[in-house]
Amino acid sequence: MRRLLGAVAVLGLLAIGACDRREDPARPHSGGQTAVFRHDLSGDVSGEYRPAAADEAAVASLFIGQKAAFAAWEGGDRSAPPLILTLNGPQGEERVLPESYRVTDASVRMTGATPHGPLELEARIDQDALATARRNLGDRTVVISGAVQSGGRRAPIALTAWNGD
Repeated sequence: MRRLLGAVAVLGLLAIGACDRREDPARPHSGGQTAVFRHDLSGDVSGEYRPAAADEAAVASLFIGQKAAFAAWEGGDRSAPPLILTLNGPQGEERVLPESYRVTDASVRMTGATPHGPLELEARIDQDALATARRNLGDRTVVISGAVQSGGRRAPIALTAWNGD
């Protein structure tokens, strides 16, 4: 009987811990600090965004997933990142996954890690430009603008909605 009660108590604690993890988007990450994963999207900002001018761009692309991908990530499923920032580096492209993020209809903020140190992305999403770009496939209007900082260097970014080849 004691073993049964002990097992039930352990299972109860595990269930409570699992519930807490799903509801609380703040989690410790590799730096020992608390990582916050939050999205507040009423519309669809998903897609791939690439530099308006590809020459000398610090960022090769920014992928933003759909609301379901953000919800899954915030729920603990790390199989499909809702944000992927791809940088142009001296040894080629390097993908940066989020250690924290805050995404709204109007902005994207993300932290991550690169071999050169911590990374921060802070950018604004222009909803009018996004609507125009989606209506006019191939439109080169800047949709996301801001800056990325990594390895002590800060670089401006200006990204357009990319619709494939």
